[in-house]
Order: sequence, then structure tokens, then C-alpha cells
Amino acid sequence: MRSATLSILTIAIAGVTLFCGAEEKAPIKAGEFTFSYNDSWVRQAVTSSMRAGQLTYKQSDEKLKNVDVVFFYFGPGGAGGVQANIDRWAGQFVGEAETNTEKKTVNNREIVYFTGNGTFEDSMGGPFSGNKVQKENYSVLAAILPSDNGPVFLKMTGPAESVAAAKEAFIELAEGALK
Repeated sequence: MRSATLSILTIAIAGVTLFCGAEEKAPIKAGEFTFSYNDSWVRQAVTSSMRAGQLTYKQSDEKLKNVDVVFFYFGPGGAGGVQANIDRWAGQFVGEAETNTEKKTVNNREIVYFTGNGTFEDSMGGPFSGNKVQKENYSVLAAILPSDNGPVFLKMTGPAESVAAAKEAFIELAEGALK
């Protein structure tokens, strides 16, 4: 009896371990899009009910900081649309900032990229807390996937060198949902 109980317990623990491991690599679903990712990304628990998902990009160069990408989906008409978000992200930089917007078509679907570099004003404690910290030499790399069901937004923020090092992986992540 003891041997049978031990066997059942071992199988149960193994099943839970396999399930938890599978959950870590589960794709992120935001609106109509599904985002799959490779081992360079680590899934994080979302830190706000406004977020559809959150990943951390693990830098291979230890001199660089790991950076997070956050997924947002608010449904049809939510979050003000493409231009409102571009304006909001550009407005998070103070002083002379370098910003760029680029549209790209992938598999007959449009994707809009925003990049910003300069002194970033970070809202510590959330966007409505009033606690702002200026971070020099910071970047934002964002992607907007328009949809009739409401756009999906991906936003990566961090030190400029770290964001630049993760740019290719970010683009692969964003465009992978359109394939």
C-alpha cells in the first residue's frame, strides 16, 4: 500500500511539474493575436490588470540589462487607437528626444513600430501615481498590431543599449503573431 501511494504521489508531482513548465512557455494571447516566443524570453506574471502579458528578454551580454516587453489589449476602441498611443509614448520623453514611426506590412497585415530615444520620464508606481523619475539614455520600442477587434500594443522600455540589443528579437516576437 505504501509503495502504491508513493508511486501515485510521484506521478502527481511529475504531472504538476510538467504542467507548470508548459505554462511558462504558453503563448501569450492578446486580442486576436497569439505570440509565441523562444528561450531568450522568460514569461513573467502580469503586474497590472491592464496587461495581457509580460515577458523579459534575457540578454546574452552580461553588461546589458534584461528588458521587459508588455502586451496591452483593451478591445475595440480601447486605448485611443494608433496615433494616440504614438503621441503618448513620444510624450514620455522630456527635452530633445529622437522619435520615429514606421509602418510595415507582414502577410497582408499592417504593423506600426514606434521608437523613442532620450530622457524617459518613468511613472514609478503606475501612470496615475504622480511619481515620475527621469532616466537618461533610455529607449522605447513599441509595436501596434491594428485589428477590427481592437489594436494590440507591445512596449519595451529600458536603457538604450539594452533595448537596441533586443530589437531583432522584439520584431520577431511582434511579427510572429502575423504569420
